[in-house]
Amino acid sequence: MTVSEISKAMTREAVEWLSASKNEPEWMRDLRLRAWVHFETLPMPTRHDEDWRRTDISKLRLEDLAPFTPASGHGIESPLQLDGNHGGTLTHHNSVTVERTLEDDIAAQGVIFSDLDTAVQEHPDLVKKYFMTEAVRADANKFTALNGALWSGGTFLYVPRNTEVRLPLRALYTLTEAGAGLFTHTIVVLEEHSRLSFIEEYAAAPLNRTSLNAGVVEMVVGREAHLTFVSLQEWTENVIDISTQRAVIGRDSRLDWLVVGLGSGITKSNIEAALSGPGANAQMLGILWGAGQQHTDYHTVQDHLAPHTTSDLLYTSALGGHARSVFSGTIRVLKGAKGTDAYQANRNILLSPDAAAFPSPNLEIEANEVRCTHGATIGKVDPDQLFYLMARGISREMATRMIVEGFFEDVLGREPVESIRNNLRVLLTRKMDLG
Repeated sequence: MTVSEISKAMTREAVEWLSASKNEPEWMRDLRLRAWVHFETLPMPTRHDEDWRRTDISKLRLEDLAPFTPASGHGIESPLQLDGNHGGTLTHHNSVTVERTLEDDIAAQGVIFSDLDTAVQEHPDLVKKYFMTEAVRADANKFTALNGALWSGGTFLYVPRNTEVRLPLRALYTLTEAGAGLFTHTIVVLEEHSRLSFIEEYAAAPLNRTSLNAGVVEMVVGREAHLTFVSLQEWTENVIDISTQRAVIGRDSRLDWLVVGLGSGITKSNIEAALSGPGANAQMLGILWGAGQQHTDYHTVQDHLAPHTTSDLLYTSALGGHARSVFSGTIRVLKGAKGTDAYQANRNILLSPDAAAFPSPNLEIEANEVRCTHGATIGKVDPDQLFYLMARGISREMATRMIVEGFFEDVLGREPVESIRNNLRVLLTRKMDLG
């Protein structure tokens, strides 16, 4: 096979070619190949699997996707417009990192913010320590294994102990090539007593055939650290997004985590917070705007591994057209994790008679002296609220939008970074204007 043929097929040879083309050290090549073995061994999920029973990817043909796609032409602008209210950016176009900026004073603090390719060469000990070892393992599922074998570009963000980064950092992954396999991989590490806000955005151009993002996000939040993490996805209808995001939260540390889903044809996301140290706290928020034929399946886990930990989850979705939303959330409390305080809520508003939501909240409790509650709601626009607004001369369309904006405000009002909060309000208004 020629190099061109190898780079356009998902094979072991493609894994070896990708590692060699990046001049990677042997240890990373070996990690890739071990992940490839897991990929070949693990079965492709089907609707016979409990976690996949409402999500059908039987038409996804991995053999038709290119595992590496170079940057070409123009990229895509960021969905969020933060102007100067950020301290650095990392931009990825298809499988390649194309731009990096970082304020000098932030770099002087010892913060590492680079593409993962560069981090493998310049910070090998740190990458070895955190790459698919603690937060997400390559053998977690078939698609994490595929990511471990074929990741490219990626983001590596490391904040040393006792460091507060004054402005948010952000990474943008963009896709402009139809038939591409994209394997985004992000690692965020906060050492003890550090503080950071980080925004990750995903966007695609209109594509005329199926593309895939099999993404992984790994977060490690050290003792008494505070991470604010925003994940914003605005793919287009021919993108299938299958991702695993997992955070490990240490003693007396805090994670404020917001997931925003605005696009893709099919989204299947595993979103897990592991509260591994006493006093750990996770706020997990989600906003989904669904339209057309979009299908979104979020599987969340609030994993209480240590005593006296707290988690609070609120995921909201507004669905129009023929959109489908699946939510399966689990609060898990392991034996010995007494003093757990966990709450979970999933709220859905249907804007069309053809839209549908399927919530499934779950509890798995093995400890005593805990407080765990959960619930889910599905409803239409409140007719009394609609009547009240229309009686004051507001059109039905505008009144509906105002109600949806208020519905999302329960989540947006809890986002701690004001510039992010305000930008998301503007972005959601634009999405609603477009339908």
